[in-house]
Amino acid sequence: MKILEVNSENLKHNIEVIKKRANKTKVIAVVKGNAYGLGLEKFVNFLVKNGINYFAVSSVEEAVELASFNMNIKILCMEATSIESDLRLLLDKDIIITIDNFKAGVLLNKLARSQKKKATVHLKIDTGFSRYGFDFSNKEEILNTVLENPSILVEGVYSHFSSSYLDNGYTDLQLNRFLEIKNFLEEKNIKIPIYHIANSSAFLTREDTFFDAVRIGSAFLGRISVKNNIGLKRIGMLKSNVVDIKSIDKGAPIGYSNSAIAKRNIKIAVVPLGYADGFNVEISNDTFKFVDKLRILKNSIRNLFKDNRIYVNINDYKCLVLGRIGMNHFVVDITDKQIKLNDEVKIDVSPILISSRIEREYK
Repeated sequence: MKILEVNSENLKHNIEVIKKRANKTKVIAVVKGNAYGLGLEKFVNFLVKNGINYFAVSSVEEAVELASFNMNIKILCMEATSIESDLRLLLDKDIIITIDNFKAGVLLNKLARSQKKKATVHLKIDTGFSRYGFDFSNKEEILNTVLENPSILVEGVYSHFSSSYLDNGYTDLQLNRFLEIKNFLEEKNIKIPIYHIANSSAFLTREDTFFDAVRIGSAFLGRISVKNNIGLKRIGMLKSNVVDIKSIDKGAPIGYSNSAIAKRNIKIAVVPLGYADGFNVEISNDTFKFVDKLRILKNSIRNLFKDNRIYVNINDYKCLVLGRIGMNHFVVDITDKQIKLNDEVKIDVSPILISSRIEREYK
């Protein structure tokens, strides 16, 4: 048995506190990466039932998949593309398209005109992420994209913070660049209904970034990289069961590479989960800057004095994982604990890391 359990009450709580903090600001739910691992269709259905009807994804494929659910929702594809087949597909599905250069705007305008329809778009501004987006300094290109493409309806303008969870100074710089664009377009009497730049981290720490909408992703899960100041609850519990129990003599090796040795006679349980399921898979540390290396070194030194062993919960017992976790199985010490075959094993995990093969169960 392998299930990723989503606590519906906790998720509903998170939705309500997010809506309360947003107040009158529109909430755009970012559901990229299989809805951060919560299962795209189930998660979107849950949000719709709780008053969210505007969604954003990070790829053309995700946008098309979401559109296939035939819900009465708005879908923003945040992958800026100049590929004609992609633009045609998004246009056919009435998906809101991200444009980040004049040529893409001209091409989309041509496609929309040929279909005798208007293409709804958001303009992406690169304020310092150096990925998608019009260069913030090239204001005339942005203006011309709006003015010279009558078959395009510009509903929104947005940008993406690179480090709102870490660096307020750089966030200020990006915010000011974004404001430059907003003020420039307003001076030209260009009315844009939705300006948005805040992600989950900025949403929790910087009310000055709210504008007309906020984009919320990881905050729905209560798994955030800034202080949790609004009482978000963590979402995601990986569950399995005990499939084997056996006794091990003192001195016996355990697991791949004999990575653990029994220090006494013990009893162990085998659990059918492993790194192929996403258990104990971690996102790698960024070490692009010297300051990042110092931060990681500092954390590594601090961790020397912590218990960094892995534990799981079985029948409310805290059970130690022994040895290396395999592709499909791991072993825990259940000595002196009342645990039997088929007992439930619970692991608090980030859903984004868990294989999409594992069923998501909303309870």
